[in-house]
Amino acid sequence: MGLWLRRLSYLAILGFPLSVLGTRLALFDFRVGFQGLRYTVYLAVIVIVVGLIVAVLQRRSNPPGARAGLVAAAICLLPLFGIGSQLVTAKSVPAIHNISTDTTNPPDFFKIVELRSAQNNPLYYDVDELAEIQQAAYPEIKTLYTPLSKSDAHDRALVVAEALGWEIVDQNAVAGIIEATATTALWNFKDDIVIRVSDEGNQVAIDLRSVSRVGQSDLGANAKRIKKFMDAFATLSNG
Repeated sequence: MGLWLRRLSYLAILGFPLSVLGTRLALFDFRVGFQGLRYTVYLAVIVIVVGLIVAVLQRRSNPPGARAGLVAAAICLLPLFGIGSQLVTAKSVPAIHNISTDTTNPPDFFKIVELRSAQNNPLYYDVDELAEIQQAAYPEIKTLYTPLSKSDAHDRALVVAEALGWEIVDQNAVAGIIEATATTALWNFKDDIVIRVSDEGNQVAIDLRSVSRVGQSDLGANAKRIKKFMDAFATLSNG
């Protein structure tokens, strides 16, 4: 029993990296990868429970088997904690994937539209559905104002976007529009961003929208991306 538990624990610990790697290499759809994580959790829980039972029942009659059960249970704690942290994050943020600094008049995408398929999430920002949810979850995500001219603000926004590693799809200084794509580090997902630079009175307003191509929840990634841009823009301006 101990040997089989050890083998199952190795399978459980490989579940997470195999699910991620298969998704990144496009060997299967991301939904299959997420399903793999779910089965990994199930397997890890089973091994932990059975391993502890074996450890208790065989502690006198079969000490090596008892130790094997404990080792298998300990190994399975690793994927359980790793995947569990992702689940905790998912529960802590709303299940949305379309974030905008301007929730009444979100920036529009243009060139990016051509890169997205019918299977991707829609780009439309439903103000009635999303605005209140987003503002409650991410109150810090709002329009950034700068004393720079529109042209200078556009140039600085472009510098920041490139410094963050975003792939620039299109940019138009006259229109004040920058479109880019960001690739997530772990799953290699593509998220699309549009930056709008516009005159507003004696200031220039900078708005961003970041939208995930796939998935219902972005685990807060789009809001973090916008906040990172805003912080970098402000730091560059202050410097």
